[in-house]
Amino acid sequence: MPRRSNSNWVKKTLGACLAFSFYALLISSPLVSNSAFAHAEHGSEGGIPTVSPKAKLPNGLTLQVVKTNAYQFALATDGQQRIEILGEDKRAFLRFDRDKLYADLNATGWHRSRQPGGGPIPERLKKNSRLKPNWVLLDQQPGYGWYDPRLIKEDLAHFNLSMVANGKPINIRIERIEPEPMTGYWRPSLVNEPEFTGLNAMVPGLSGNAVMLSRMATAQGEFQVLDSQGQPFIELRKDGVWLNTSHAWANTVELFHTPGTADSPWVKVSETGTVTYADPRLNKKPAKTSETGSWAIPVKLKQSDQQVLLQGELKWQTIAGNAK
Repeated sequence: MPRRSNSNWVKKTLGACLAFSFYALLISSPLVSNSAFAHAEHGSEGGIPTVSPKAKLPNGLTLQVVKTNAYQFALATDGQQRIEILGEDKRAFLRFDRDKLYADLNATGWHRSRQPGGGPIPERLKKNSRLKPNWVLLDQQPGYGWYDPRLIKEDLAHFNLSMVANGKPINIRIERIEPEPMTGYWRPSLVNEPEFTGLNAMVPGLSGNAVMLSRMATAQGEFQVLDSQGQPFIELRKDGVWLNTSHAWANTVELFHTPGTADSPWVKVSETGTVTYADPRLNKKPAKTSETGSWAIPVKLKQSDQQVLLQGELKWQTIAGNAK
């Protein structure tokens, strides 16, 4: 979705969602999707539930269907919206008032949203589902994630998620889409060894853009990982690994961190000398699968001007059985 800062809104939403598995969210956001293997997952037999590409959302609003332990909605805003989410009974159960999140504890939709297949409904609501709304403040946050029982109904080809956005009723079409068959993947590899004593590097896994760096106890200095303009954004120090949270890549390297301050933007992200992070340079893939891509990561010795290049390749790996 092309709206400004959507990725940041979604990451903040996922980190704050009460219904989400915390670590699962950290590894779901832009790492490799498992959609190609969706038919092996519960809830995907009829296709993957997806926000329709034709859905028109108000500016400042992002809605996605994400998969952790089950499919669920993740809604993020820019903190300036007034949104109400309606349940299957067309009664509002979630409310965003700018950056404040409310829930109606007397709405069956709220209780249904607490578990993948629909949470249990209290006896008082079974007896009377038209009780007066009881809105309570959940938290001060501009987004939230919740379950919807319809997302795991494999025989339900499509449905509408109803909401009221800034006073205007809208229906967002959710439909099941068959994933494109996975024929192969781009495999990154490191083609040289670090020339610094005490620095080890490797590319873990078969795909993705993860890089693992380790500063050994025998290293005589500390190391800086530089961006494409020669600016450091990760440092492997004697006391652990540090991240410059003011750097433009800070929210894309997939390292959980608390923001630093203007005076002290560097924060520790590992107590050990090893870090595995997502480097955007490994995402620059060739236009054709017959071509070989290349990437390079400069690493500098912090105490001097000496630096080396970690160089690698990207090659298309065809999955067995799909080769022509």
